[in-house]
Amino acid sequence: MKPSLFSFAWSPGLLFLSLLTIMSNVTAQSPEASQLPPKFAFPASGLELERRTQAGSFFDVVGRRAAAFGYEHRGLETWVWPIKLADDFKLSFRLAGYPLEFDGADLQVRINVRPEATTFTYSHAAFTVRETIFAPIDEPGLVILLDVQSALPLQIIGAFRPNLRLMWPAGLMTGNVDYVKGERAYYLIEESNRFVGMIGSPAARDISVMPYQEEPRDVPSRFVIDVPADTLKTSFIPIVFTGSVEGRAKAKETYQKLLGNVKTLYENNVAYYRRLENETLSLTTPDERLNKAFAWAKVGVDKGLATSPLLGTGLLAGFRTSGNSERPGFAWFFGRDAMWSALAINSYGDFAAARAALSFLKKVQRADGKVPHEISQSATLVNWFRDYPYPWASADATPLYLIGCADYLRASGDREFIKANWESIVKAYRFAATTDTDGNGLIENTKFGHGWVEGGRLHPPHEEIYQQGVWVEALRSVAEMSEAIETDNQLADETRQQAEAVQQKIEETYWIESQKIYAFATNLPRSAESDDERNEKNPIVKARMKQLRESRLIDETTVLPAVPMWWRVLDEKRADQMLDRIGGAGMSADWGARIISNQSLIYDPLSYHYGSVWPLFTGWAAMAAYKYHRPQIGYDYLMANALLTYDNALGYVTELLSGDFNQAFGRSSHHQVWSCAMVVTPMVRGLLGLEADAVHNRITFAPQLPAGWDKLEVRNFRSGYIRWNFTMEKNQATGSAATLMRITATRDPQTRETEPLLTSFLIAPALPPDAEIQRVRIYGDDSAWEKKLRAEDKTSTVRQPHDLLCQISATVHEKLTVEIEYLPGTEVMIDRQAAQVGDISRLLKLISTTMAGNEFLINVEGLGETTYELRVRSHKPVLKATNAELVKEVENTSRLRFTMPRAEHGGYTKQTIRLELGAAARR
Repeated sequence: MKPSLFSFAWSPGLLFLSLLTIMSNVTAQSPEASQLPPKFAFPASGLELERRTQAGSFFDVVGRRAAAFGYEHRGLETWVWPIKLADDFKLSFRLAGYPLEFDGADLQVRINVRPEATTFTYSHAAFTVRETIFAPIDEPGLVILLDVQSALPLQIIGAFRPNLRLMWPAGLMTGNVDYVKGERAYYLIEESNRFVGMIGSPAARDISVMPYQEEPRDVPSRFVIDVPADTLKTSFIPIVFTGSVEGRAKAKETYQKLLGNVKTLYENNVAYYRRLENETLSLTTPDERLNKAFAWAKVGVDKGLATSPLLGTGLLAGFRTSGNSERPGFAWFFGRDAMWSALAINSYGDFAAARAALSFLKKVQRADGKVPHEISQSATLVNWFRDYPYPWASADATPLYLIGCADYLRASGDREFIKANWESIVKAYRFAATTDTDGNGLIENTKFGHGWVEGGRLHPPHEEIYQQGVWVEALRSVAEMSEAIETDNQLADETRQQAEAVQQKIEETYWIESQKIYAFATNLPRSAESDDERNEKNPIVKARMKQLRESRLIDETTVLPAVPMWWRVLDEKRADQMLDRIGGAGMSADWGARIISNQSLIYDPLSYHYGSVWPLFTGWAAMAAYKYHRPQIGYDYLMANALLTYDNALGYVTELLSGDFNQAFGRSSHHQVWSCAMVVTPMVRGLLGLEADAVHNRITFAPQLPAGWDKLEVRNFRSGYIRWNFTMEKNQATGSAATLMRITATRDPQTRETEPLLTSFLIAPALPPDAEIQRVRIYGDDSAWEKKLRAEDKTSTVRQPHDLLCQISATVHEKLTVEIEYLPGTEVMIDRQAAQVGDISRLLKLISTTMAGNEFLINVEGLGETTYELRVRSHKPVLKATNAELVKEVENTSRLRFTMPRAEHGGYTKQTIRLELGAAARR
């Protein structure tokens, strides 16, 4: 056996001279042209992002069974789950007559990202090389295709550091590399011969230095590709990475399959992502940035679905490089992460993926019903569930599992799945119920695992409000599932009553009337300092931490009440007041929601749990705002997440960012699955207001669209096995000052052959508070609608929720057409700009709009002494503006220009703009 190349090297100077000697003396052994795949035009799935490369930006190429991770202008690492194969794979180039190599990092100029592949372009005056990397959707391997054009004979040198390792925390014996000349491939092996990696190319020959008697050192393996110019014109140069947990023969079999089916495997990828786009929910809005971000978010979530040869198929949490470790971001299975992501999967209608995520968690559920928090891909190789604390570290995965099951049932109508898993569901419920040890109705984190906060200045909470919100919805979920499968009416009554009791207890426990906020958590007062408190140097922060430690209620303003608000658990009036905080500048950075207000004494913008921005929080805040009819806040947060799609890892949303600067943390998983999910769910269930109840064959379409959006198209919204398409279009009514909104819902023709079912629709578009509905027609019939307005909703100071101002019910089989004619009311139009990387927050925060008599009030927060502009559209004339300069643009539209007052300590300040409105113009 040859000694390990993982650990041998010569000095750089001696190595370089040796390589020159090898390359000048060895005649290139060019492969037969038939061994190389002929060039083919890359088909496209349709989704694409491209830009100049930028050093340090993350990228990944991910399939179900393999992945490559790297940073632009650096080497990449490769994985075949659960094995790491190589680090620091990179290319360099040598031209005939040029004495030195050109480092690929210096020549990399463009990145093109598609769901099916990523292409890097290397550019020199004498050549262009395009490197396309793809992971065949369901194969344990990666393929690189080099498309070479050169004015001179060109050699390509590949280098990588063999690094055969199992994913954390399992380990292997010392690895060894074996180059097989006849196969032109490297085998990465270890003593047991079970875990194997394989890297090779039919166009390559090994030029690694193998010092047999030298001291072990770290050295890359190197190969050279030296192909005749004529061959380069007609063929791609392939490089293949694969591995196996079943030994060398299996790795070789896969290697040959990948090498011999390059075109087919690539086309399979394209076909897969075309189906993902065309057969799940897609949309067209007036904002192309949002359209594209939504499509990429579906891809980002879908790439979290992974198949491990040791564990099966489930949802991973996120991706980044592993560096010197064996942990590539969060590329192992998680309980709570999977469930937050599954809500997005149900939203866009990939029920098979959601079912796989739920089935995986059932498989690893503990005997007493608890659902794991983390499951490493090497869990079966160690005593993971017994010897490590990580699987049972959280308390929220179990109730979230119940929510995930019910959400899947609601979207898919799949009663049989729920029946088959009913024992698991009841066990999860029973376990979660036992975590209320004092009988006060609130489930506990103490002794049972963290809810959200795992450490730091807010830790340890006793009963997080986050956890209670999840628990209420979990109880409702158990009741709903019990009724749907008609299995246990007593359990349904029990859990529904519990949910109502917990709701009341939340209001009694967490609402702080003097501050108009919901507290973060209850606390068990203690005398002993935590390590964080003991090591704190700032005396003000230390004093606040001591105060919180000794208090029974942690009265910090956090984003976490947004979770119970997602499911409308909290009191309407109080939630409205809390949203003023959640939408305000203390919580809202231009790139998303901070976990805690930046006005808090314990705020730290660089902390994991008491100051950073998470797109997950941003999604929670967006959903909370939409659920309580605060669309300005909801849209701002939705766009914050969507625009992150373009900042760092092209197409994907990162895990967490600084609270003070629009910059992701170095430790962030730059493709975080639930971050991508938080573009999808607030878009579908918030802004579009699309919810399915396939059990009862009901659909709600209650859009809360930004002012100025006059057109919308939604395709392939699934309710069970039936797909529906929606359109909304607004035009001026003929011969009138009114607006005519036309909404259609059409059953997809491909589902017409299934059992004909009548579908009940609730159509409830949000309208401005002073809009005046004149008539509604369903199929042209004016008499089919009854206007629904409660008496108190007519008062001028109440913000009109969409489901009260205009609510239309209808039952149809194939098509519904609704026309709403109304005087459009008064609304604010704001162009949501993207925050630039590295920026501080400076954008205007539109908190709310209300009517007070004949005044339209606009509540904003902005940087002190900074001038902003807004546009207002109204069917009523604006007679006067207070705290703003009014500039009329066109009929019905005016521009407001205003300067925020000076902030006492710098930063943001508040302002209310008042517009006095005249009588409506009518024709």
